[in-house]
Amino acid sequence: MFKELAAQQIEVQFDSQGEESEENEYMDWFIDRRAANYRERRRMCSINVAFMKLRRYIPTFPYEKRLSKIDTLNLAIAYISLLENLLNSDQNMHAYLKEALVMARSGNPQAPPWSTSDLIARLSWINWKKLGIKPM
Repeated sequence: MFKELAAQQIEVQFDSQGEESEENEYMDWFIDRRAANYRERRRMCSINVAFMKLRRYIPTFPYEKRLSKIDTLNLAIAYISLLENLLNSDQNMHAYLKEALVMARSGNPQAPPWSTSDLIARLSWINWKKLGIKPM
């Protein structure tokens, strides 16, 4: 996009032997850099929008500032693991969660991988009604 616009505005200069001058080579490089910077800004913007959307679906504290990207990813992984284990469990959801929390708090190595202290602390802030589940 930038390359086409800039090419229209640049008058190609030739030296005495009919070859493009160094100034034109620099302008080509400059135009390519601007185009690459524009693509990178758009890519980063789309990544940031995706993180904003992901943050809406993971449990957060009401008073919490925006989570960092790595914290968002780690929390999303733990939360998805929790939801997957809940779906695959034969136990009642409340019984499963209580058992998993007891194992995690006691340091049992058999505790589920999702039972990080960060996620456990956030479980109390989940809007269970929004998920169609009775509050714990």
